[in-house]
Amino acid sequence: MRHFLTTEDWSRGELQALLDRARALKAGASSNALAGKSIALVFFNPSLRTRSSFDIGATQMGGHAIVLDAKGATW
Repeated sequence: MRHFLTTEDWSRGELQALLDRARALKAGASSNALAGKSIALVFFNPSLRTRSSFDIGATQMGGHAIVLDAKGATW
């Protein structure tokens, strides 16, 4: 898995493809990139808006979100 921490880690073509994909998604193109997958959402601080938006986003992309509360849980 690649991470987006700095633009220096990506080629010009990869950045352009990322921006093109973002425009398509913003225009309403649907994505099933998470179909059949579960993702873990780990929060160190409570944030209802962030949790809700990520949960909804995962569902819209065909996935299932599992929320873990890092502060209240024992690992």
